[in-house]
Amino acid sequence: MEDWYFVPVKSPNASKTDKVSRPGKVDSFWTRDFILLCLVNFLMFVSTQMLFPNIPLYVLTIGGDSRNVGYIMAVYTISAMSIRPAAGWLVDKYSRNLVMIAGILLMCLTCLLYYWADNIAIMTGIRVLHGLVFGLASTAIATIVVDSVPVSRLNEGMGYFGLTSTLSMAVAPVIGFWLVGNFDYNMLFTGITAMTGLAFLSSWLVKRVKIPDVKHNGSGQGLLSHLVEKSALPAAWIMFLLAAVYGALLCYISLYAVERGIDNVGLFFTAIALTMFVTRPIAGRWADSGGANQVLLAGHLVIAAGMFTTGISGTMNGFILAGLLNGIGFGACMPVLQAQAVMRTPIHRRGAATGTFFALFDLGIGLGTILWGYIAAASSYQIMYFSTLIPLALALGLYLRFNLYRAQA
Repeated sequence: MEDWYFVPVKSPNASKTDKVSRPGKVDSFWTRDFILLCLVNFLMFVSTQMLFPNIPLYVLTIGGDSRNVGYIMAVYTISAMSIRPAAGWLVDKYSRNLVMIAGILLMCLTCLLYYWADNIAIMTGIRVLHGLVFGLASTAIATIVVDSVPVSRLNEGMGYFGLTSTLSMAVAPVIGFWLVGNFDYNMLFTGITAMTGLAFLSSWLVKRVKIPDVKHNGSGQGLLSHLVEKSALPAAWIMFLLAAVYGALLCYISLYAVERGIDNVGLFFTAIALTMFVTRPIAGRWADSGGANQVLLAGHLVIAAGMFTTGISGTMNGFILAGLLNGIGFGACMPVLQAQAVMRTPIHRRGAATGTFFALFDLGIGLGTILWGYIAAASSYQIMYFSTLIPLALALGLYLRFNLYRAQA
């Protein structure tokens, strides 16, 4: 494998990319389209985050167990992963905006199906479909955002864009738990449909992105080369391992809290979201100034502290501290890895790079969720959380293998 390290600010395609994506706008990313895309992403993630922590509890009410929870949570991310490469190809080949709008519309229609999810088989099928359309829409949105941000501020721009999903994590689970606690699951399904509908309406206001025509010489143009962007793989594989760890927090923290006698687990999501909200733009600026490697190394270490704290926590204060630490660690790593996945990629391959990155992100969450379900069933959720330190150590090893700790070139 060739030597690889993070690009501090510019990539070999930086000047071309900036000129094509936003002529004369290389110093600011706070444009109308960027703000609209942040709004669309926020609404879409509010919908999914309202549902996500409630799914494990809902599965139990329709006769499922912890293994069913693992599979149902996993099929969502695995189906999203499976569509990512094709979605990346579609946004590069045809229209980024059309894929975004179509994906969000299909998400809205899929949300309506949850009203009929009264057994494990139906619920599994709906989650597969939901994952597919989410993967389609989110890949398109992320690619359009990359087009909206100059390369010299890409880490920072992706950090701010990521705040939309972080903010949704702070408010959406609380809203979701409140809807279920004060009404029922049908009201929750109404809420997620309404949020996705608003995202669909907002997506029409984003200006159409023009993709330059690029002629290929015909070599190396097989199906795999169209769907997978090689330059994105180093960052994507690291994200794969971190996503497996992250999935343990998203999918099982509600059940772990019940095991520990904690009622209001929504405060954990608030804690992790608040620190991610603060960390993302700071980490982005630091990375753009040449400190991408330092950001990642620090992020890995803080995540390790956060997962260890999660495993030993038995009180609400312990859960909040674990959320704060994990928020700092993941808030530092995620935007930098996402930015670096596209940093070396020309504009006509940004969709493929984004699809490659998110495919491995989703695969990490999906496979991790299945694995954690078996570990929890065989031991306990506490042992499961201690076990997440293994893929985290592998991520750190991969980080060092790709020479990400080296001085910037």
